[in-house]
Amino acid sequence: MPAGERAALIASQAEAEGCTDAAFPGLRFVRVSRPSICPILHALGPTLTVVGQGRTTARFDAVELEVDASRYAIIAREVVFEEAVMEADSTSPYLAMSLEIPPDAIARVLLALADVSAEPVAEAALAFVSDLDAPIEDAIVRLLRAIRDPVERRIVAPLALEELVFRLLRSEAAAMVRSAVGRDRDADKVHAAMRFLRANVERPLSVEDVARHVAMSPSHFAHRFRAVARVSPMRYLKQLRLQHARALLLSGLRASEAAQRAGYESASHFSRDFKRCFGAAPGDYAERFRKQ
Repeated sequence: MPAGERAALIASQAEAEGCTDAAFPGLRFVRVSRPSICPILHALGPTLTVVGQGRTTARFDAVELEVDASRYAIIAREVVFEEAVMEADSTSPYLAMSLEIPPDAIARVLLALADVSAEPVAEAALAFVSDLDAPIEDAIVRLLRAIRDPVERRIVAPLALEELVFRLLRSEAAAMVRSAVGRDRDADKVHAAMRFLRANVERPLSVEDVARHVAMSPSHFAHRFRAVARVSPMRYLKQLRLQHARALLLSGLRASEAAQRAGYESASHFSRDFKRCFGAAPGDYAERFRKQ
């Protein structure tokens, strides 16, 4: 059964108490062994949360959403909210995964669906909860299977992520997911800029450089990029660089080398950004993975 396999796959990754980063960008696992409350800062892009075991509630001011193993939740954008794990103990801990969905992955699928020229939807809600149907469940399981093997993680996992985005865009969560990527006449150029940034993450780049690549003026490009991607070009590049540095660290590079390869001129600036993003200093983070 996929649901049983999903729970087992999450449990195999969430071996430590608290949050555990996966080797796949944007994917984290959670294990909590007692009811607890903690504030969460949501990062770039929409985040999908799927529970393997237990039950949790998320509170956004006056709104409260409940998620268990039969449902999934999507948080639309950056926001601070409070999460309360309601069902958990040492023998049956709360187990969950969260996946930050890259805006360029959403833009890519929307372009393939010829959906970027449609009229923009009304502003989506901040969060959304729905029943976990079979197509989304299957895509999640395929992603969780793929990340266990280094080769599949590199080749198969991105395909599983793209399928998952496709399934979400054909579900009740479609408006929520689309809201992370604005749709207008410049969407194709912004998507091209995202591809350019990802392919040149190690190069020193400015807004002017990227705007020139997609034949737009810098001011117009920056404005349209934010309108489509919901984030500035330089913040998007920073996220790409941090994910790239993380991959370099896990491949064995020293923190100073990873920082330089990821386009950071200051080691202290890199360390501060890395710790803010991943919760640990670069060296400590790499050592934690080496011990696993």
